[in-house]
Amino acid sequence: MGASTVRDILYETCNVIWDELKATELPELTSDSFKFKEIAMGFAQRWNFPHVLGAIDSKHIKVKCPPNSGSTYFDNKQTFSIVLQGICDAQSNFIAFDVGDFGRHSDGGVLEHSAFGRAFYSNNLPIPPDESICGSDPLPYVFLGDEAHPLLRNMMRPFPRRGLDNVQRIYNYRHSRARRSIKCAFGIMAAKWSVLKTTLNMKPETAVKVVLSCCALHNFVRKRDEDENSDLIDDNDNSLFQMEADTSATIGRPGQQALDIRNEFAELFLFTLSVPWQFDRAQLVETDG
Repeated sequence: MGASTVRDILYETCNVIWDELKATELPELTSDSFKFKEIAMGFAQRWNFPHVLGAIDSKHIKVKCPPNSGSTYFDNKQTFSIVLQGICDAQSNFIAFDVGDFGRHSDGGVLEHSAFGRAFYSNNLPIPPDESICGSDPLPYVFLGDEAHPLLRNMMRPFPRRGLDNVQRIYNYRHSRARRSIKCAFGIMAAKWSVLKTTLNMKPETAVKVVLSCCALHNFVRKRDEDENSDLIDDNDNSLFQMEADTSATIGRPGQQALDIRNEFAELFLFTLSVPWQFDRAQLVETDG
């Protein structure tokens, strides 16, 4: 078949997959029926991090440089890309994703431009009210981002890597461990649909359709194959504690309330919500006294 015929088949197939699956595999986050509490329970049970509504991260999908696009798609890895932003539950199923932002944008910028980010910043998500954790003061439900995301009342990021004390190291380990769910989501999806590992030689708008279809199929397959969902975590894996590059300098100074919330989570992980293996995994340092 000719190239134009294959291209038309690809585009039509991706359109059909997305149109058929988006209603069932990507429910509206602003809907009252969306079960954020169930997601939080999943993170508490699977990753030992309560009050988590989702783990968020971005993946760059390489594309052929579009004509006359300048540096719009040129990312910090010296390649041309579009960005897939994903938010997933504890089982690495996407609860939201946004595809197509320019490769040059940071994770924080992608968040602001996305439909999820607009709903988040305008307080249009059905986030449950604050609740106590094991007798603590009421704490908010939060999303977990990396250091490129802002630290906000309902968005936690790790402590900056320099000069950490042991409480902060343990928090960063627990934070990084819970965010493994989104890393797994990207890895599982790319392994199953290896086109995501290549440079997509197509227009950005066609590449967006391909990635949307892969995301919808990822949820469709995982929800029907529970055997794959049982082996996402290995507490003896030292690679769990892998912090991203410190990009906190690119984010505005967080408010005191957000800092206090992160400190409260850190204290809970040190005592009330401690897990036996965290002290080895967090690479603690000796202190005087």
